[in-house]
Amino acid sequence: MKRVRQGVVCGVLVCGALQAHAVGRLADVRIVDRDTGATLRHYHHHGEIWVAGTPGARYAIAYYSRAGERVLAVTSVDGVNVLSGETAGWDQGGYVLSPRQRYQVTGWRKSQSVVALFTYADAAAS
Repeated sequence: MKRVRQGVVCGVLVCGALQAHAVGRLADVRIVDRDTGATLRHYHHHGEIWVAGTPGARYAIAYYSRAGERVLAVTSVDGVNVLSGETAGWDQGGYVLSPRQRYQVTGWRKSQSVVALFTYADAAAS
């Protein structure tokens, strides 16, 4: 079994900061509008990266592994791990990406076959 590089990417979106450890060296992370396919613009503020969306719009977190080995993308939205529903942490499970693999996380994983889609909500409803 090949070694998986730990703690590569941790995304936090929607009224929260997109924080990514080693992004740019090991993986590219983009937020994509699922209706238009457009990459959403990000904003830097106090050392964090923020993404603004339109309430009701569907989005995905798009990964591209730049590494020559497998990487682990631990993904969270608003501080919650999208796979487990637990408060996010660097030591949790995530998506394993093969070298040069592209993958889109489209929502909260409820089971192997059920995903609750990511949608933007206004701040009061998030």
